[in-house]
Amino acid sequence: MPTLRLENGVLRAEVLPEAGGGLLRFDLLRDGDVTAIFRPGEADAALRDPRTLACYSLVPWSNRIGGGRFAFQGQTIEVPRTRDDEPYPLHGHGWLMPWHAVSQTDTSVELAAVVEQGRPFRYQAVQRYTLMGNTLRIVLTVRNEGAPLPFGLGVHPFFPRTPDVRLRAGATAMWQSAPDYLPTDLRGLSADADFRKLGKLEASAAINHSFEGWDGRAEIVWPSRRMSVQITADTSRYVLYTPVAYDFFCFEPVDHAINAHNLPGLPQDHGLTILGTGQSLQRNYQFTVNGFDA
Repeated sequence: MPTLRLENGVLRAEVLPEAGGGLLRFDLLRDGDVTAIFRPGEADAALRDPRTLACYSLVPWSNRIGGGRFAFQGQTIEVPRTRDDEPYPLHGHGWLMPWHAVSQTDTSVELAAVVEQGRPFRYQAVQRYTLMGNTLRIVLTVRNEGAPLPFGLGVHPFFPRTPDVRLRAGATAMWQSAPDYLPTDLRGLSADADFRKLGKLEASAAINHSFEGWDGRAEIVWPSRRMSVQITADTSRYVLYTPVAYDFFCFEPVDHAINAHNLPGLPQDHGLTILGTGQSLQRNYQFTVNGFDA
């Protein structure tokens, strides 16, 4: 299926409805050049594996649900794996299924999908991409069509990892993780994961953790590429993923912790939202791009 292109003279985005309604590209246009803001993907590869997209939405949960189950209102809720090559259900269903365009202009598109067999979840989801000046806005909405359950949302952009890239993302704590990447206990920020001030992503630091107490504002700067992006979201958590063997990293604004369904306490204590039948949840994310002189 062809991609849907959005462009406003400053930014360009390409959306691939058949691959999770995800972004195939998100670029800055300046002086006749095209500079990738998100890691660019290829349509054929993304259709085979949406993990090669530039960005995709996370619905109705982010990251992993430990053991593929959780307790809720006196029942054990079983959640099947979403991929055969992952031991736990990962990132919900939205990124793995086709979406369809509801409306489109030169600078915006709205996509929708219905999940009726996403055991135990049944829901409608809508994602809207809009280019406004030098900002990309993503609005993600989910409406529960099944029994009451905890829901959560997020977005999963991939950013180019250059040797000089820097990140600022204030947080107050981070979850330590086990070898299977599930969180174990909440602690203060480690030295290599403290980005309350603009700091370099160390080449040897492999981070794959969820962070708490985020103020909803972050900045990524690439001095050698003469570009920065400011990120805002109406959430207080993010996941940071910095694999050392790849030329990308992921800064994922999310509204709940990894494995929030199974952490001590109630699901809503860790950012999930209990939606009754017919109730909706919406989150907003903005990426504002600035170029600068060397």
